[in-house]
Amino acid sequence: MDQLRLVSRKIPRKMITQAYYDFFDALKENMNRDWFKARKAEFETAVKEPFEQLVEEVISRMREIDPEIRIGYKEAAFRIYRDTRFSKDKSPYKLWMGAAVSRIGRKNRQFPEIYFQFGSEANFIGAGLYCPSKEMLRKIRSYIAANPDEIEAINNDPLMRRYFPEGLQGERNKRLPDKEWMQIARQQPLILNKQFYTYKTLERKDVIDNPDLAVQIVEHFRSMEKFNKLLYSLGNMPDDIDF
Repeated sequence: MDQLRLVSRKIPRKMITQAYYDFFDALKENMNRDWFKARKAEFETAVKEPFEQLVEEVISRMREIDPEIRIGYKEAAFRIYRDTRFSKDKSPYKLWMGAAVSRIGRKNRQFPEIYFQFGSEANFIGAGLYCPSKEMLRKIRSYIAANPDEIEAINNDPLMRRYFPEGLQGERNKRLPDKEWMQIARQQPLILNKQFYTYKTLERKDVIDNPDLAVQIVEHFRSMEKFNKLLYSLGNMPDDIDF
């Protein structure tokens, strides 16, 4: 994997090992509370502890980019327990651990973030803004309408595409209430997006016993520098701004 130049810093921690994946593979076949309760100590040692240390290292390195990041593990990480109240799937546990590192953590709807998820089925690093607020979405679309060529250049930035070959992604509206925006969509369809993120899938071998995993996660965030700069700028602007 191509890597950006980062200042090397040794932070002792437990790496994610094969035992991490062994736990999730077994959980997939034993999706019940009794099985999990009997192996809670194994979960803590093989899964939660190394993942928590990974998240804390990513947060520490992200603060070097954005000193406004003041969150900790609890604000960044998603719990393994599923909320089944409104879901047809009553499985009590997730088959992965994930975390979103930004100024606000996993509840972020305004600033650029780096997200990473490792488990039995999905392993990937994502960046951008997955769930913008209504106000933030309006600001992004307003900016795209005023600067369609600039957003195209950002989306085709060679550094970003080296790390995220697919570019910016996300669900799209078929139509927007603003007729002018619909005209812009013919030139720049990104204005239809409801989300602005990108991601790269990893193999287990990219994660297991990888001492540079935190560094590589942050490198992916750095590769989004141009889009991140735009999101920071828009996130700090008044909600009623027009371009």
